[in-house]
Amino acid sequence: MEYPHLQEIYARRGGEDFVILSVETTNRPALAEKFVAEHAATFPVLVDDQRQMRSLFGLKGVPTNLLIDRQGKIVFRHLGFAPGNEKMFEAEIDFLLAKPEGSAKGASLS
Repeated sequence: MEYPHLQEIYARRGGEDFVILSVETTNRPALAEKFVAEHAATFPVLVDDQRQMRSLFGLKGVPTNLLIDRQGKIVFRHLGFAPGNEKMFEAEIDFLLAKPEGSAKGASLS
């Protein structure tokens, strides 16, 4: 599960110029509410009650983690999660934040 790792990154780096969003794509608001309560989420957890995210972002499964730049372009896409991926996420965030203006808002959709 990537959430604890994303939460840790957000807790350390949340003041930097990026955001993390989690999106519940199964259209189960109660599940999202329970998850937020159990994990003390500090970044937004949204519910895709219109089921638009899967087609909009071409999601093939969950979790899918996307890093999206300021122009709305998906720069990095990851399906699934394995321990150690959080290091890759941080490197990608660093890469995007180092780009000149016009880059790097990160988003995690899962």
